[in-house]
Amino acid sequence: MKDYFEYFLFKILLNSTRVLSVKIVYRLSIFITSFTYSKKPSRVERVKRHLKIAFNTFTEEEIDRYYAQFIEHIGSFYAELILMATNRLDFDNAVVNKEEAKKKVSRLKNRGERGLILLVSHYGNWEFLGHWLAKEGLYGAVVAREFKNKIINEKFIIPFRTMYGNRSIDRKGAIVSVAKELKEGGGVALLIDQMIPPPNGIKIKFFGKDAYTLKSAAQLKYKFDPLVVAVFAQRVGIGKFKIIINEPVENECNNLSKDNCIKELTQIYTNELEKQIKKSPPQWQWNYRRWREP
Repeated sequence: MKDYFEYFLFKILLNSTRVLSVKIVYRLSIFITSFTYSKKPSRVERVKRHLKIAFNTFTEEEIDRYYAQFIEHIGSFYAELILMATNRLDFDNAVVNKEEAKKKVSRLKNRGERGLILLVSHYGNWEFLGHWLAKEGLYGAVVAREFKNKIINEKFIIPFRTMYGNRSIDRKGAIVSVAKELKEGGGVALLIDQMIPPPNGIKIKFFGKDAYTLKSAAQLKYKFDPLVVAVFAQRVGIGKFKIIINEPVENECNNLSKDNCIKELTQIYTNELEKQIKKSPPQWQWNYRRWREP
């Protein structure tokens, strides 16, 4: 009963935003984000502490500035979820490097029978990224954790993530479905930036500090040798993004053992994310407990 009540309340709130202008949706979302964070000092402290871990040369003034930009980014992210869910986000004009990005997408689509792993992360607007790539014909299986409210998950989250052709795979037991997809030459998107404990996680360095990280992408690369490409939707303005599609990361293990190869590849994949975060630090989810022990 609780799940149904939350679902209907969620629908009412979502539909009520349709009467608001896009500008008001952004402003309201940023205000609510700022207000909710301010009511939880521990969360504010965690974001700033994590920024300090990653950028230990930053002054307190710089940390405060990046925190304020982080709040604006998170608020904008939620506004864009609302706009996408209500079909009010202008996809055609949202990407500032559209022609360049389309050419790179075309090359990935014409990869032949080789499978494809897209390395995605909670950077920029990853939901917009999945939608835009799918609209351009680069769709596949998206591995994600099931939302706690099963009604919202079934009636909103899954339809939202699959509305342009992607398929949603629950993270629990996803490896079999993902392996099948790759063997058939399909594509999958894997999140690589959350703390995953052993046995599915392996300890590598993230901004120079030990962090348990999902090793599935490296395992799949080792076994099936798909193309592995890091992709991002970097925010460059309100409702504006630069689609970043890096060059494929090939197997660089040489004569390493399987375990050492998987660790090396996982580190290389994480480095791709770290390099991108350094370009615009406020756009990553610093509230995640990325460096905690299992």
